[in-house]
Amino acid sequence: MGLAMSAEAIILGAMKIPPFSIFSAVSELFVTAGVLYVVWVNWNRRRFPGLLFLGLALFEALVNVLYMANRAASASTGSEPMSTAMKIGFAAHGMLSLLAYIAFVILGALAFQEQKAERWFFREHAALTAVFVVVWVVSVGSGEVIFALRYLRPS
Repeated sequence: MGLAMSAEAIILGAMKIPPFSIFSAVSELFVTAGVLYVVWVNWNRRRFPGLLFLGLALFEALVNVLYMANRAASASTGSEPMSTAMKIGFAAHGMLSLLAYIAFVILGALAFQEQKAERWFFREHAALTAVFVVVWVVSVGSGEVIFALRYLRPS
């Protein structure tokens, strides 16, 4: 299988994968590691990584949410053929991802504030933390599955 690169797409065999799609799929794994680290640090009563939290929140908003909006707009125009199931998968993933992102921002801000009073938000709200982590992981996992189904499976 040959690999060729252009400014428009990376071509793997007969498949064209937009570079922004690759970047988003890979970066989301690093963002997830950062999100889980933020939760872990607070859970273990360590100093809240405020700059990391802010960087992750901004990166997620400026890169990955923008990417999803771009892909949703592209999918809605009908310019790229895709099955109804894939369109539903895109929509469900987009809504879940937005929910997970908003939850991260809100819970992270609460954890930052609570730490100032020597309280550990994620540990003290274990059920909420577990739900958040599951939603985040399902959101990221669904995005990676959609990427694989869209670009990596044989036609």
